[in-house]
Amino acid sequence: MIIKEEFYNIKCDCCGKTINDEWMPDEQSARGEMAEEDSALRIGGKDYCYDCYDYNDNMDIVTKDGRTYDGNTEEEITEEEQ
Repeated sequence: MIIKEEFYNIKCDCCGKTINDEWMPDEQSARGEMAEEDSALRIGGKDYCYDCYDYNDNMDIVTKDGRTYDGNTEEEITEEEQ
């Protein structure tokens, strides 16, 4: 018998890898449980794995695709504001 099932994972918008090898039965579980367990970050409408973001000395979030976000408000900081 063939059964079709859909499963969800989070794919990093920066490097393209999936957050982990576990697949969730629904999008809500993937966004909540997996992101929290695997330190994934959703900011600026994009998903980042733990390898693709870090914090600078001001505790701002710096992503490997060249974006910087305020660590408190999560608003993007432009070059002019830095």
